[in-house]
Amino acid sequence: MNFSFELSPELRDYGNTLRDWSVAEVRPCARIADLTHEPPAHWRDIVASCPVPIRHGVGGSVREHFPEGRWIRDLVHIECLNYGDNWINDVTGAGIGHLTVKIMGTPEQVERWYRPVVDHGGVTAFALTEPGFGSDTSMVSTTATRDGDMWVINGAKMYCSGASRADYLVVFATTDRSLGPSAIKAFVVPRGTPGFIIVKDNEDKLGIRAWNTAELRFEGCAIPVDHQLGWRGDVPQAANAGAGSSPSTQSGRSGALGALAQNKPNMSALGIAMAQASLDVTAPLLYEQRASFAPHRWTLIDNDLSAMNAALDRARRLNWRAQWLMDVGRPNKTEASMAKAYGPPTQERIIRRCMQLLGPDGASTDLLLEKWYRDVKILDIFEGSGQVQRIIVGRAVIGQDAGRG
Repeated sequence: MNFSFELSPELRDYGNTLRDWSVAEVRPCARIADLTHEPPAHWRDIVASCPVPIRHGVGGSVREHFPEGRWIRDLVHIECLNYGDNWINDVTGAGIGHLTVKIMGTPEQVERWYRPVVDHGGVTAFALTEPGFGSDTSMVSTTATRDGDMWVINGAKMYCSGASRADYLVVFATTDRSLGPSAIKAFVVPRGTPGFIIVKDNEDKLGIRAWNTAELRFEGCAIPVDHQLGWRGDVPQAANAGAGSSPSTQSGRSGALGALAQNKPNMSALGIAMAQASLDVTAPLLYEQRASFAPHRWTLIDNDLSAMNAALDRARRLNWRAQWLMDVGRPNKTEASMAKAYGPPTQERIIRRCMQLLGPDGASTDLLLEKWYRDVKILDIFEGSGQVQRIIVGRAVIGQDAGRG
């Protein structure tokens, strides 16, 4: 891939200022957030202290002042914001439920649920993963049953980011298990709907412990029929009620994958923040010890540091390529998968290597490298695992048989 891209001075300066602030204000709270499994109590004061405009939820961003497109700006924002530590991402993040509304909703639904959140701010959630499956979206077992002018949802979801504070969730459920993936539909469930139960506000996890990832249950959760994304009231009810039989309704599975595709490079940008921070912590400590290394040993270490920085630069450019395509309105499914397939596992290896180079100090809680290593592990798993991304890329290169057998 031959692709060259340089940030504008305005966006570069914004990113540098945001990075410096994140180190000064966000990083000092990283360890306590990890230990308590929640953001610091004064996180709103921390966010308010930022010297540059900072995204909080979906709306309210003033990043339009930069010449780059929205999706490129997001990459810079995410990396620099999380450079101090990633607990800040949860309290300022938007979620991706609204992206599904934009992809799957009718014009009326987009105006009802997407446009207000984007224009005025808010948080949305995306409820797909269940106790019985992760990456294989065809295994959705939560059900949606038609009852007159209502859909009744029953089932369980887990690892739902931001569910307890979201304005609404987009819940994926099957309308007929016998019809397989084509019966999976997406439904908007507003916060506070009877039958929507938050079993656990934040599940115990290896990393990103301060992120709100909830366990959910739906028990007779009834929502109006027009809360099914893609629903058109002028289509006969029998067509809408069927699983995938109506041309006016899009498969919930494809809508889920579409929303995830838009966010994959953002997940890689989040990992770049952790890996770059690890490198920038490690390098000065090693340079302080340079005299204790034999010349040939130091040459190997210096080469390692250079190679790791180069790998992160490649990851950035894969992200930029994928999101530039979004900004110019071109398909980016393969490029987004390339970004996520390459980024997180590379970032994990970089943080691990930094820990190895520092010896016992690298695994000590005196530094944050061991925390970032635990945190970065999830990025290769959620929102589409690395294995799935490599299958997507393989099919784009050699055909649909890639990954089968």
